[in-house]
Amino acid sequence: MNMKSLVLAVSALMVAGLSHAGEPMTVEEVARAARDGVTFVDNDYISARQAANPELLLLDVRSEGEFSMGHIPGARSMARGVAEFRMAETVRDADAEIILYCATGARAALVQKALAEQGYRNVSAHEGFDTWAAAGLPVENTYGTFRLIERKRAD
Repeated sequence: MNMKSLVLAVSALMVAGLSHAGEPMTVEEVARAARDGVTFVDNDYISARQAANPELLLLDVRSEGEFSMGHIPGARSMARGVAEFRMAETVRDADAEIILYCATGARAALVQKALAEQGYRNVSAHEGFDTWAAAGLPVENTYGTFRLIERKRAD
């Protein structure tokens, strides 16, 4: 274990131990801890990087079911839990430009932290597919490309 790994592991244990002595974290606390220390990129950043870098790896780390329902055009599915292993097998360039996203950012943040620990140096986490879709940006699935629209209720 290198020094960086040791410092991160000890820090994580200290934070977990200090904030939750005796009781498990809530879902909100888990998500907040996942996002801690991560700076998220926005929708414009994804669009700009896709236009500028044809080699960009845009990875959807949601489940395969979530991905198949709709994803950001150009994204590849690589679900959290296997992404770290698949990247180690398939992407050997530590400087490859990678943008990760999930629904709301927490899973992407966890994968970003794991990939950084594995030695990848150019990994960004996006604020989430929900943000992308809510902005009316294109979404694709096996049926084609579309935009999600918010239906207004008649009161």
